Amino acid sequence: MRKIISLLVALATLCCFTACTTGVVVHKVYYNGNEYWICGAGDTGEGSVLEACGLPSELTADLCGEFIGFLESAGNNAYEVVESETDIPVYNYAPQETENVYIVEIDGDYYAAIRRVDGEYVGVAE
Repeated sequence: MRKIISLLVALATLCCFTACTTGVVVHKVYYNGNEYWICGAGDTGEGSVLEACGLPSELTADLCGEFIGFLESAGNNAYEVVESETDIPVYNYAPQETENVYIVEIDGDYYAAIRRVDGEYVGVAE
């Protein structure tokens, strides 16, 4: 029993250490009175979130619809959509008109800004 407890404590410590040292940070976007969380594909570990929300596992420029604005820092890892130009453009989700998902381009990579309501992601079909 002591070995199991020691193993669980070691595992918890390792998980905490990994999260703290890898700089895992959730970025939020505020737009039209809603909160969105930025999720990526590939090695970000967020593929299951994309899938659960009805989004493709690969996020590309083909998903960019109409340009809606730019992201500007609002502090504390949060951003807001503004009209003034920054390095982070935001687009409507091209395959389906929805207020639940937007596409964000950061340094040539594409991310989904997915709406969250009461701690749950809201997918494109909802």
